[in-house]
Amino acid sequence: MICPPNLRAAGVVFLALGSLAAPARALVTLNDGTDKIYASGTFTMGYDSNISASADNTSDTTVSANLGLEYQRHAGLIAVNANASFAINRYLNNTTYNSVNPSYSLEFDKASGRTTGTLNFGAVRSSQADAAVNFYTTAWNYSADLNVHYPVIDRYSFAGSLDYGFLDYTETSNQPLVNLSTYSSSLSLFYVLSGDRDLFATYRYRFEQSSISTSTTDDALNLGMHGKLIWEIKGSLSVGYQIRDPRGTSFAGAPQQSSYHDLTSQASASWMANRKLTFNGSLSKDFATTATDATTDTTAGTLDVTYVLNAVLSANAGLGGGENRFLGPAGFVPGTTKERRDYYFTWNAGVSYTFNERLHVSLAYVYFQNWSNLGFAVFNRNRITLSLSSRW
Repeated sequence: MICPPNLRAAGVVFLALGSLAAPARALVTLNDGTDKIYASGTFTMGYDSNISASADNTSDTTVSANLGLEYQRHAGLIAVNANASFAINRYLNNTTYNSVNPSYSLEFDKASGRTTGTLNFGAVRSSQADAAVNFYTTAWNYSADLNVHYPVIDRYSFAGSLDYGFLDYTETSNQPLVNLSTYSSSLSLFYVLSGDRDLFATYRYRFEQSSISTSTTDDALNLGMHGKLIWEIKGSLSVGYQIRDPRGTSFAGAPQQSSYHDLTSQASASWMANRKLTFNGSLSKDFATTATDATTDTTAGTLDVTYVLNAVLSANAGLGGGENRFLGPAGFVPGTTKERRDYYFTWNAGVSYTFNERLHVSLAYVYFQNWSNLGFAVFNRNRITLSLSSRW
């Protein structure tokens, strides 16, 4: 494999800097340590058997480099965290997929006082295979969100959020893509059941507006528990009911269905079996909108395990699966009146080694299999990557 000169040079720089066994301190420290600037870099080489996540099964060798700067100010009432990075991605044969993807984020964090919360802004350009539309997409994702927590009395507290997102697709195929604006808000009431467990109720409102003048309105009510779920398993679990009301006309020219009703859930849990072995799991069920303006009812679950052999070597493995139900006219299999159904299974394994406080190396493998009643969406995918990363 021939590595592009700019990426080859970046890899040499990462190795040279990573070999310096210096203490893990900031690259630049200002104002008596309250302001810190970090620099980071990652160089990755890999193989992808299906770069479009479709029955085309186009494979390629990939090389990428990521360079980033991070600024932290932890002084006074509000902490500030800012990040800027650039990812250069190169494909050996399918050069039309080459990309340069910047990423920016800014966070204001108030962690003390009666009212606490965060204010976040972000802009990320991403290029990736999308299994819901089965081709390679490139998009800018702009976001802004405000999260606030306010305790009323010892046992009761409120939490609220306001979120905005705009997904702006760059056309990379003959199939039209739909840009999407999302506005959402939520209000939660927490009740302290015990010292290590809370009960909560959450109402969420979400409005999505597409670039072809279609829209959806979601209302969801969830009940859940946070903290120690059972035995030594800690996390968050919620279950509820949601209603989606779509408006407008789909790409196919058919009116949207009047409404969709279904259960919704969100769960994440962690269990540390011992000092070396940790299990993490997640489960989610929610409505979503694809890049082709189809509504999906998506159910997904994962289970991951990490084993720390010693201070420098660790191994990890995981598996996951789920279902994507494509709803309404925009989700029909072309030429039929049948709604598309996708089922998938994935597993992964990897090892990581820390040479010193500057250089980290990891090797990872991921397998993904998708079944569908849409023939073009039946595929499998194998990916293997070797990554070298450094932070100083």
